[in-house]
Amino acid sequence: MIKKIDIKKELSEEEFKEIILHYETDLLEKSDLPSIASRCTEAAKKITPAKEAYLLLVNPEDQIFQLVNDERTIPIRPEIESILMETYRSKQSLFINDVTRSFLYNDKIDNFLNLPLKDMMLIPIIDNTIEKNVLAILWTAITSGSWNQYTQKDLDYMTRFAMFTKRFLLNENPKSTGEILELNTEVCTKVCDQLRKKTQRERQYFSSIIHDIRTPMNAVMGFLELLNLIETDQEKKDYLDTAIRSGKSMVTLINDALDLAKISSGQMKVEKRPFNPLRELDDTAKLFFQTAQRKGVSFSAYFDPNLPEKIVSDPHRIKQIINNLLSNAVKFTPKGGLISLQLHYEQAIDGLLVSVKDNGIGIDPERQKEIFTPFVQEKESTSREFGGTGLGLSISQQLAVLLGGKLQLESKPGKGSRFFFSIPCNCESGTPPSIDLQSYRGRKVLIYQGDSAPYFIQDVHRYLEQTDLKLTVLKSPNPEDLKTENYDLLIISKEDSTLHQEALQTLVDHGKALLVVGDTFLNHGCQFKGRVERISTPLLPHEIFPKLSRLFGLDNSEKISKRDMIASVKFPGRRVLVVDDNLINLKFMKEVLKRFDLEVFTAQSGEECMEKLSTEKVDLVFMDENMPGMQGSEVIKKIRKSKKLPDKSKNTTLISLTGDAGTQTREHILQAGANDVLSKPVQLQEIHTVIRQYLS
Repeated sequence: MIKKIDIKKELSEEEFKEIILHYETDLLEKSDLPSIASRCTEAAKKITPAKEAYLLLVNPEDQIFQLVNDERTIPIRPEIESILMETYRSKQSLFINDVTRSFLYNDKIDNFLNLPLKDMMLIPIIDNTIEKNVLAILWTAITSGSWNQYTQKDLDYMTRFAMFTKRFLLNENPKSTGEILELNTEVCTKVCDQLRKKTQRERQYFSSIIHDIRTPMNAVMGFLELLNLIETDQEKKDYLDTAIRSGKSMVTLINDALDLAKISSGQMKVEKRPFNPLRELDDTAKLFFQTAQRKGVSFSAYFDPNLPEKIVSDPHRIKQIINNLLSNAVKFTPKGGLISLQLHYEQAIDGLLVSVKDNGIGIDPERQKEIFTPFVQEKESTSREFGGTGLGLSISQQLAVLLGGKLQLESKPGKGSRFFFSIPCNCESGTPPSIDLQSYRGRKVLIYQGDSAPYFIQDVHRYLEQTDLKLTVLKSPNPEDLKTENYDLLIISKEDSTLHQEALQTLVDHGKALLVVGDTFLNHGCQFKGRVERISTPLLPHEIFPKLSRLFGLDNSEKISKRDMIASVKFPGRRVLVVDDNLINLKFMKEVLKRFDLEVFTAQSGEECMEKLSTEKVDLVFMDENMPGMQGSEVIKKIRKSKKLPDKSKNTTLISLTGDAGTQTREHILQAGANDVLSKPVQLQEIHTVIRQYLS
């Protein structure tokens, strides 16, 4: 006989209201603390798939969590690392599926009943004071063996449920029999509707604000980038660079405000999927290398080549944390300083450790306790001196917890700071490393460190130590010493190669392989012919090791660099329709698309778009989402289902442009029939990528 699998369906809104009605009616009859706890935990099991639920009262004076209806207590100590303590400190609702894989999980604290835990959800119940103290924490768990897991909808329901429970914990409930009788389905429904509508209004408000700001920012930053491409006067280019950086900072602040709102309403999500960490995360290093270089700050990156080829997590959120940390590091590190980004694989715990270190202003010990609190910065003058709102670290901390880890800090005033976090990789057994480090066994490599060898030569050495290469480091000002050494490959900095170019070319002519390492402009002053490769900082494994393979003759495939692929591409005769009610955005898109030799025409509404598609041949459509009349997604759905349009028009490529970068909006637009979604403000590179992808 096949065992029936018990999978709990998510509640409908009506079912949730009915549970709340019975819950509140029961408590009006008897609202002593044991009754509140009992009814509360029973309702939690009906609302969510939880098999276990407990109400933990907070007693700050005695520094304990007290289990209601139980004599057990749990100590409240800030230094304890656990999901329970993180909920108490952050005052944020959390659910973590597959909880034992979370690096924040503490078996003694989080699993105080010694249960076979699978998933956990913790809901803090906050009082009405200005300080917003935690009254209690509703602890719920799904035990192993269950096919159920928590969803965002469970968290939404439980957050609303906590508001009802708070009334009784604060003795705000009605007492008389008459009042009890007046509490009926209509009253409860009204309260639930008010809460839901309030939440929806807040989300719509922020979504509207984000779109209203992103739309003009799209044109501002777009035209600045276009001007920067054609401007030749260096002074004017400097002005444009400053304006572009300021615009990007403004977009970052907008995103931070939106993320903070999501965290506050329990809407922050992580979407875990398999990805290659070396490929997905390298853009952060490249982006901030250039930013640091413009400021005169050195930037070192080390991505562990032993990282698995595939890990399961949320690459977007990991990059968001790293971006926040690197942005702060660049901001607070003075000219001449050094920033280090490191990614390590901790095989013993199957974890990814990310570390960002700088030698900037550092953080005072007293401030370190509050640095992850929203709107808190190192000192009061920080915002005026360096900019920012103090939201980035708070958001990063919440994201790290949702990914199964915790963001931590080591810092000394005047000596710099190190922020680091570990998250589970969730690798399948037998997942190979990203780089095959065994294929270089027996090869001999000489690393030349002359008088002018910069810091990144040490980074190369660190990578090669992971292999079976036979390494020799030559510290000599005399290039003649290179002739006497026995090696297959010589690694040298661009600076040293320029000083000894003639001698090095002679070595290459006699069969030696050469790898030249520099910061930028590698082709200036170090021209060689023969078995030579060049690589620039930041040094990343999937760029270093393929070049080593080619120099050793292990890889004969011809690979094209990203820079070569981004060469000018033309599409004469191809036609693009841009649909937007904003004339400035239409002008910007026309200017960009003309550079690809595309024929561009426009429409300012969904109706006009349908007319153009019925009469014109179109290869690709850029569709704004927020337009008067029909929304972009409505137009897309209408195009896909139209019986009047020609088949070619119904099947044309549709790219949506939206100011709401949220996952739900993206999914909604894709389900309507869009091929892709771009978030405003749109970068020139993103437009270039889409054009190549869909018109090549």
